[in-house]
Amino acid sequence: MPTVGVNASTGYTSNNTVQKFFSGDERTGKGAGNTVFRAGLELNWTAFDGYRMFAAKERLGLLEQRSQVFTANAMQDLTTQIQTVYFSIVRVAQQIEIQEQAILLNIALRDLAANKVKIGTGTSLEVLQTTNRVNADSSALLNLFDQLQQAKISLNRLLVQDANTIFEVPTEMPAVILPKLEALTQMALNQNFDVKLLQFDEQIALTQIKEERAALYPVVAVNTGFNYNFSRAEVGFLLSNRSFGPTIGLNLTYNLFPGRDVRKDIANAEIFKENIRLSQQNLTANLTSDIALLYQQYLALQNQLDLEQRNLQTASTNTTLAQQLYQSGRATNFDVREAILAETQIRDRISDVQFRQKLVEINILGLAGVPLLGN
Repeated sequence: MPTVGVNASTGYTSNNTVQKFFSGDERTGKGAGNTVFRAGLELNWTAFDGYRMFAAKERLGLLEQRSQVFTANAMQDLTTQIQTVYFSIVRVAQQIEIQEQAILLNIALRDLAANKVKIGTGTSLEVLQTTNRVNADSSALLNLFDQLQQAKISLNRLLVQDANTIFEVPTEMPAVILPKLEALTQMALNQNFDVKLLQFDEQIALTQIKEERAALYPVVAVNTGFNYNFSRAEVGFLLSNRSFGPTIGLNLTYNLFPGRDVRKDIANAEIFKENIRLSQQNLTANLTSDIALLYQQYLALQNQLDLEQRNLQTASTNTTLAQQLYQSGRATNFDVREAILAETQIRDRISDVQFRQKLVEINILGLAGVPLLGN
């Protein structure tokens, strides 16, 4: 950008003057005054500085874009934290639901055992054992309610709202079908925020090299202005002198020996660019490996989930059959309690696998640079 400036100065001198002319005449003055006044308006503009101004403009634009990507990355990290806490709440809510179902089954078993005692076909031991199971499950349920409340407080804090804000969550983990491994890997290499940041770092390093190389080029500057000069003398050839008018000029400066510092700065910028390139290679390898490991973990959890869901069908049938056999006297109270416990454990394992799979899914999509909002 051009610079515009104004300047003004004035001065007064008083001298004892003796002037001798070729004609032999002589003029003297004692305490002769001399008044000078100068004023001017100047405009200076560097028309060419070795492309430094263009490189600096490009670098500033890249820094602005990089800051936007950095902000988006921070928002993605916050979203990841929010979703992790949210699904941990869903996980605890599922555990509460499972525990409540187990309590209802054990209460039904306790009532059945009490009825058998009344008709003389059961013992009080069976009632006490089932009651102990109900009490233990109830204690565990209270602990789960406490965990749920703590998790909700954590989510409220992340959402920057009152810690005691009341809300409910569904007890289902929404399933998301992930793309194939190859597609996820390509998405990560193209959209991952760390990849984008390094790409901007590389471009910024190139502009820094251009800025350093600018010292090897000449500098062309244009200047123009308007000057006014006035002087008055009591002794001399002229009584007064006044001049004013525009000026224009062109300056060219070239440093014949810029010195070792410029060469060193250019070399350092080149090294910085090479370090970024190596970081990009390392990040690419890590992303490819991390995506592959997480995807394999996701598939393994899906296989485990399918197996546990088949196990749940068997366990539910087993619980129903055990209750019927106990009612007819062909199974013990212990058999029924074991059947209920087995079904409860399977339901809890299914909930745990779904939660772990959801966390893996969030990590995969985060690495792939996929927005997590609404996932």
